[in-house]
Amino acid sequence: MPRDTFTPAATPMKPAQCKTSPLALMACGMTLLGAALFSTSTLAATDSPAANTDAATTDTNSAKAVSQFAADTLSEAHQQLASRLQQLAQHTQAFCSAEGDVTLDTLKQDWRSAMLGLNQVNWVEMGPILQNSRQWQLYFWPDKKDLVARKTRALLAGDAPITVESLAEQSIVMQGLGSVEYQLFDARYADSPLTADSRRCELMTANTAYAANTGKTLRDEWQQFAPQLAEGTGAFSDSRDAVLSLVRALTVQLEAIKDRKLRRPIGLDNGGTANPYAAESWRGGMGLANIAATLAMMERLWLGNDDVAGIQGYLNGQVDPRMVASTTSDFVDARQAFAALPDDLAGILRDDPRNGELQQAMIHVETLQAGFADTLNPALGLSLGFNSTDGD
Repeated sequence: MPRDTFTPAATPMKPAQCKTSPLALMACGMTLLGAALFSTSTLAATDSPAANTDAATTDTNSAKAVSQFAADTLSEAHQQLASRLQQLAQHTQAFCSAEGDVTLDTLKQDWRSAMLGLNQVNWVEMGPILQNSRQWQLYFWPDKKDLVARKTRALLAGDAPITVESLAEQSIVMQGLGSVEYQLFDARYADSPLTADSRRCELMTANTAYAANTGKTLRDEWQQFAPQLAEGTGAFSDSRDAVLSLVRALTVQLEAIKDRKLRRPIGLDNGGTANPYAAESWRGGMGLANIAATLAMMERLWLGNDDVAGIQGYLNGQVDPRMVASTTSDFVDARQAFAALPDDLAGILRDDPRNGELQQAMIHVETLQAGFADTLNPALGLSLGFNSTDGD
């Protein structure tokens, strides 16, 4: 992933000091007066309508470049998610039909790949992911009452045909990757071959096909929404609003990662008692991998590429660049911390709940989140109201 370099802020110059002799004081006074007059004339020039227009145009163009980059990057990620969900559906169909050389391990890897793809886009709380509960359709979590397992078992115990159409009439809990995870990874089915259970294969095939259809719908809906983000129209008042909406989304999701995905399962909000079952994707062992996938997409939008400076490039012209440089460094620290950890948060919490590397990763996420919430947002004049993670 590209890394921008940042030049430390220059050391502030000391104020000019005058010597104490009368001639020196007079000369110094004339020098300071000239400097003041020059400064005043310079400010007057820069405050002219033409200068203000040029600055506004530069700001708008910079924001448009960033919002266009974000729209394109997220469009690619939505396409990738749709492709991964389609592959999972195709492989499930082939596996349950005993066609080709698809194995159970192939399905598990496809599921993990789809989850990584989902976590690259489901944090962007704008546009189609919020419509018709798309994010819940694809993966129901948090699932405090283990509804996915209970409803999956109930459906498997029945005898009514299971199809994509019948799943549409079921609870949203049953329509996505959560039920697939349960059937692929739960200990209840560890010794039961999927192909030996026609009912389970029937549900798995319908589950994955339904998820693939949802992924395609989400991709198509995003393609319709992306121009609004790219151009700062529709849901956004202008390109600056589009970029700042991304900053809000980053802030909200970093708080969700900190509180829901880390603090809650680690036990920091529960008297220090770890709860592996509160980890996201605990059956599939992807709690930390999911977080890393989200952070990777966030950092990509933040840094940009060789052609576009990303969100950080735009914010350099809006706030103190040292704030931006600090956040860039925090992204690097968080990425490196999660790279040193395994995918499975629940496994760590079962075996070593006081794992030092996990604690360091938690600290880096908290630092990154605080940088957005306590420094960047106030400097940008942003306030966060209700969001979809409230109350979880």
